[in-house]
Amino acid sequence: MLTATKHNPVAMKSMMNRGFLATVDLFKAIPPEALADLERKMVEKHYAKHESILLEGDPAESVWIVKEGRIKANVTAPNGRCQTLCMVGARGLFGSCCCLGGGKVPCQSVAETEVTVVSLPMSDFRNLMNRYPSVAFALSAHVSNRLRQSKDTQTFEHESVEKRILHLMVNLANEFGDTVPLTRREVAEMVGTSVETSIRTFINLESEGLVATGRGRITVKNVQALIDRIEDL
Repeated sequence: MLTATKHNPVAMKSMMNRGFLATVDLFKAIPPEALADLERKMVEKHYAKHESILLEGDPAESVWIVKEGRIKANVTAPNGRCQTLCMVGARGLFGSCCCLGGGKVPCQSVAETEVTVVSLPMSDFRNLMNRYPSVAFALSAHVSNRLRQSKDTQTFEHESVEKRILHLMVNLANEFGDTVPLTRREVAEMVGTSVETSIRTFINLESEGLVATGRGRITVKNVQALIDRIEDL
């Protein structure tokens, strides 16, 4: 696996990316010839686990998409603690997709696993939205959902550990499906609690039939049941 640093990424042009954009929901209504033209302008980069891809305050010059692996978006909270806003898996947008008018990236994006990402020049992406309004509508829905998740995360920050874990699992199930590729330790880090507390919480949730834990994954058995549990707490 090729790796890269923040200042010296391994970048490859689009030959390896042919057909990739057609698998991303945002672009599914775009004609193949338009996608092919866009893919010729894409750059692919590889990052090692825990490596920074974007830093908070970087210029918003590209739109970024996860091709393989997953990333997490972090911000520094007023109390100085690093707060995870969301986790993004394959075919998900991250980073500067909410800065289409330019400006600076609002959060740090870090490789949660070894990850392959592609970037599109912001100017080309804006031109695409002008030509195909469906892309603009889909992006608006995507950004609105991310903002809602970020606001919910801040709201739940002062709630009980169980409530924070339940809220996180609902968001992750929406992102990854029923099988979330995380461990209980990683969940603990994301909600700001100890591994022991996370394990105890999941044991209780598992005993009630709400989730199942396995090696490197957590299966959500019923998302609505988790939502109902949050409302009951």
